[in-house]
Amino acid sequence: MGDARAVTERHLGLFRNVPAARPGLCRVCHSAPAEPPGRHAPPAGDPGRRAAPSEEPGRHVAPAGARLVLARSRAAREERRVARDEPHGPAHLCAGCLRAAAGLHRHTPHVVPVSLCARTGDDRRLYDLVTRRRTPPGEPSPATLLAATLARFHRAHLRCLTRAAGGPFTLVTTVPGAGADRPVEAFDLLPRVVQWVSALRGRHRPVLMPGGDRAAEAALTRHIPDERAFHVLGRLDGERVLLLDELFVTGARVQSAASALYRAGAEEVVALVVARLADPWADTRLADAWARPYDFGRCCLCDPAARPSPDAGPRAGPG
Repeated sequence: MGDARAVTERHLGLFRNVPAARPGLCRVCHSAPAEPPGRHAPPAGDPGRRAAPSEEPGRHVAPAGARLVLARSRAAREERRVARDEPHGPAHLCAGCLRAAAGLHRHTPHVVPVSLCARTGDDRRLYDLVTRRRTPPGEPSPATLLAATLARFHRAHLRCLTRAAGGPFTLVTTVPGAGADRPVEAFDLLPRVVQWVSALRGRHRPVLMPGGDRAAEAALTRHIPDERAFHVLGRLDGERVLLLDELFVTGARVQSAASALYRAGAEEVVALVVARLADPWADTRLADAWARPYDFGRCCLCDPAARPSPDAGPRAGPG
């Protein structure tokens, strides 16, 4: 990628700040109010889905009621773990992220959106570019914008991402194809974009493929997580994976992909997404973050009181 800073500075008005981790805000998507511990348990999954490996013929299958109790128990344990590990206080998961993690082998608590975006109104330009609905006159091509955004954000916040992963990344991969969290107009552009970012291409391997399971794909279209929608090429034992995607809506797609990576042996998965679709007026913390001038020098993992990144650059107002 050429001058990522120059590209993103020219179009800084496309981006909106993502709130930092804090009590009462979902620690996964960083853009929805968290559910109080124990108040919300995720559903046990899609009743019509194909049997998971633990439910194959010849193996003991717990009754549906028992599976629901186990799912709720796992959710409660996860909420207690989140409460224990959250450095900024007792923040937990929102109802949407709890649903996106339901029934999976394992979900990632580390989702890092570069920017918020909106689907309607004057703030829809980033959404339009990411989903390739249209490229307004004067805007960069989607590939150029994605490459510049990933290059600059990765450079500015590699330390934050590495800390979330528990060590240096050993693998970079992308979520393949269009799915429930992206409109049908979207196509698979990220693998090509990654090759334009020198800091990413050396560790890039396309290990995630569409799973070819129609039931799982249908579940994703209903925003029901199902890791069988993805197939992992080979084992990933001990790998720390940086998982890239363009748009995060419900989280079902990203979390299903992350779960497939964990099941293949990945030690840790951190999802870096360009845009998180959100309603800026759903929460005052979102509205406050949305209204502030965007700053590439901070991210949702940074302590707001920490000194700015060297890449912070001049602050520009929203366009």
